[in-house]
Amino acid sequence: MKILLLSDSHGNSEHLAAIKKVLAAQRDVDALLFAGDGHGDMSRLNAACPVYEARGNCDLFSRQPDEQLLQFGDIKLFLTHGHLYGIKHGLSKLAVAAKTKGARVAIYGHTHLQEINLITGVHCINPGALSSGEYAILYLDSSGVKAQFFHL
Repeated sequence: MKILLLSDSHGNSEHLAAIKKVLAAQRDVDALLFAGDGHGDMSRLNAACPVYEARGNCDLFSRQPDEQLLQFGDIKLFLTHGHLYGIKHGLSKLAVAAKTKGARVAIYGHTHLQEINLITGVHCINPGALSSGEYAILYLDSSGVKAQFFHL
């Protein structure tokens, strides 16, 4: 599976156009996961794939959940913005929360830094900030979990 990971577009006037540009460049994605701070505009996207979203600390009027547990094949993913897990001070709480829920992957945003870390058996992945043109692709298959970072 090929999953597009986005976060932190911050609802600027260009953010839906940027998301559409990413989708055009990555046409064959199976799902789009948005880790918050998009200010609730994802419903207007009309993407050709399923879209899952978590509420960020700047999504004041969003009705999206703070977190979602998603299943793709036999791999569970934990989607959250990260601010509720204190990720600016480390990823331990996030990794423990994901592992407790049975997830092998935790997708988060908030720090605007593209990174992947393996903590207590959980792949913690931040796609970076779409407001800076950053995003990631997550590949899930029988060989495991791989992420690739991109910049528009």
